[in-house]
Formats: sequence, C-alpha cells, structure tokens
Amino acid sequence: MGFFACFKLPGFRLTGALGLAAGVLLPVHSADGTSMTFNGAGWMQFGSIVKSTDTSGRQDLNGRTLLSSGAQFELKVNPSEKWRVEAGLGAAAGHALAASSLQQGGYAPMDVNPYVSNANFTYSFMEKNESGLFLRGGLFSYIYNPDVQNLGLYLLRGPVYPGYLLSGFETREVLPVANTLGFQLNHKMGSFEQDLVLAIEKDFYPYWDMSPAYIASYTMGGALRIGGGVNFYHLISVDPELTTDTTKFYIDNSTGVPDTTAISFQGIKLMANASLDLKALFGGSERLGSEDLKIYGEVALIGLDDGPAYKKLYGEYKDRMPIMVGMNLPAFKVLDRLSLEVEMHSARFKDDLTGYNPYGNPTPIPFGNLDTNYAADNFRWSLYGSRIIQKHIKLSVQAASDHFRPGVFRGYGDNNPPSRQAIFFKPDEWYWMTKIAYFF
Repeated sequence: MGFFACFKLPGFRLTGALGLAAGVLLPVHSADGTSMTFNGAGWMQFGSIVKSTDTSGRQDLNGRTLLSSGAQFELKVNPSEKWRVEAGLGAAAGHALAASSLQQGGYAPMDVNPYVSNANFTYSFMEKNESGLFLRGGLFSYIYNPDVQNLGLYLLRGPVYPGYLLSGFETREVLPVANTLGFQLNHKMGSFEQDLVLAIEKDFYPYWDMSPAYIASYTMGGALRIGGGVNFYHLISVDPELTTDTTKFYIDNSTGVPDTTAISFQGIKLMANASLDLKALFGGSERLGSEDLKIYGEVALIGLDDGPAYKKLYGEYKDRMPIMVGMNLPAFKVLDRLSLEVEMHSARFKDDLTGYNPYGNPTPIPFGNLDTNYAADNFRWSLYGSRIIQKHIKLSVQAASDHFRPGVFRGYGDNNPPSRQAIFFKPDEWYWMTKIAYFF
C-alpha cells in the first residue's frame, strides 16, 4: 500500500512528494463488513541549487537553498468487496526563490497551502486469479511506467503545443500520489494489462478539457515488459473557442508570402516504453536488491501536425521525440533503489512555461519562444537514491540537471504564480535535494 503527498503552493510553484512504503493505523471492521484504514505522514525536504546560468530578470540562483515541509492524512473505506473509497487532506509550507539576493534576502515570504491529496472511488467488476476489471473515478494516482523516478512519463505529463517536458525531485507524476482527475477503466488478463483513461485538465490552460488516452503493457517471463499508448490531448473541449482559438495564429514570412496558421491547444501524443530486469535473465544474486540491474526507457512523439508553421515552431518529428533511458545501479541492499536516468530532446523552443501562466498572460498561447541556441539544453540527467528504514521512515536524495521549475519571485508586483521557466540549460548546471519522511 502506498501513501504520498504532493503540492503546489500559491504564490509560486513548488512540486514535492513524500514517498512512503506505508503502514496502517487503527483498522476498523464493522458488523456489516465495512472496513476502514487511517494513514498519516509528515516530511521535511532540503536542497540547494549548485549552478544555474539563468540570469533573466537579473536573477542569481547559485547557491540558493530550498526548504519545505508538510503533513497529510488519508482515510480508506471498503463498504463491500467491490467498492473502495479514498479521501485525504494535507498542508505544505515553503519559500519560493527570489530573483535576487537583494529581494527579501533571496527568498519570498513563507506560504502555507492546504490541498486535497486523494478523493476517488473504485468499483471492481471482476477479480479472479490474474485477471480483473475495475473502474476508478475522481482524483487518483495513475502511473503507467513504475520504473521511472524522474525523467520520462511523456504521454500524460505536460502539454502538446509546445511539447514542454516536466520533471523534478519526487514529483506527483513519478510516485503513487493523486495526479489524475477523471476516470480509469483497467483490464488485466494474465501478463497483458490495458487502461482507458479520461483525464480532465487541471494543470494547463484551457482547464477542464478532457483527454482520452489508451495505454497497454505486456510482461514476458517476469524479465521484460513492453508498453505503449496514445493520448488525444484536449480532444473534448469544454469551450471549443478557447481550445481552438483562431486568434492564436503564427505568421510565416520566410517565403516572402505571409502564411497564417491557427495553432490549437489540441494535439496527439504517442509513447512506447520498455523495461528489462537483468537479474531475471541471469539468475540474479542474493546480494542484490529487488530493483537492482533494471534497464528501462521511454520514447514519445509529441504532436503529429506537420504543416510548415508546425515545423517552424516545433521542428521536424525528430525534434519532438524525447528519449529517456534509465538503469537501476547495483546498490547491494544498502539502498532500495539507485537510479541513473538520462534524456535527449532537441526541442527548438525555450523551456519556459510563462506563456501558459493564465495570471501573467490573460490569453495563454500554444507556442513558445524560439530558442536560438536550442542544442545547449538537449541533454538532461538525474541520479536518485532512496531507502525505507524500519517500515516507517524513508530517506531519499537526488542530484539532477532536469526540468526543475521552482518558481522565481521578482517582488510583490509579480505574477501569481511566478515565472515557471526551467532554470538549467546545460548538463553542468544542477541541483541536489534530500528528504526525510515519517509515516504510519
């Protein structure tokens, strides 16, 4: 059983997560067969930006520390064998970074944010041996690639136009925490598993649009897992005039004759992933942990539109194909997991989500600023380690040069939340983060 926390603080964007193995406190069984379990957790996170050459707005982030903390509680109720209901609340506190050490001593005032960590139901139509069929709805956790610790998960994480990538230390997308609002229909038959997901947009404009997605995977002999999927992003619009706004257009003057193309927030993503456990092939070792020597990867194609304007804004298909490869290094049971991940993505636009900020930009746009030096940030890396102690304490640490977006506060006249650009542009720019969590 898993229990995690993730949050977004008002006034700035701060994504963190609490990874737990999970215990249960006060299990209750009533006379009518209803059972309830109650979980709780608290955590503290600390880290530092080692190097960042992002000097936009005269900011200097080098050496800045990052500190946050939080707690949450969750209740799970099983009214019958077929029904399960989950609900949870939490609160998180922390500071955003200031653009300059001359502003607020380098930090914004502390902000505290309550949040809903879980709110969903699950109905099981069938569960027999290795087969099953269930429907889940509400705010719930959905992860199609459980090996990923930071980079990847392109199918359901981030928009299509532009194809911004998201990552960071223990974000909600890489841990079993509530990250999806909508519905999931899951079918499993032996080694084959498939999901039909209807996700309701809550993170990117235009909000509340619905994105149907299909994901499938097949496991062979316990050693090899392959999977793939498709996401029809913003296919079902709550307000079509916002999703396919014809006033959001791109004019190409390169041929001497202006060519105007309306750019929609809608788009299609394709994804393929695989995982190989080398221990299962070669008999394993008693000295190795269960996650050691796993090799995994993921590739995606973000956006299938191929007209001249799309090529100018987002490049050829190869420029829209992020590739992630990871490996769990031998930790010899000192750590539960030691994961090294690398990513290649030759996007032609700046890694800056400011255009999607509905506070600073009342009319968000589906195309970003062209990057004149786009090759500089093609490569990302991440090294992550974690260990659970005595079933109630988890320690985790990460060093990475990824798509971390801490939110940079530029004074009380700033937008809410502050600018969400990534702050690392080259492989030698990086940060480290660590966390201690207690759970019951």
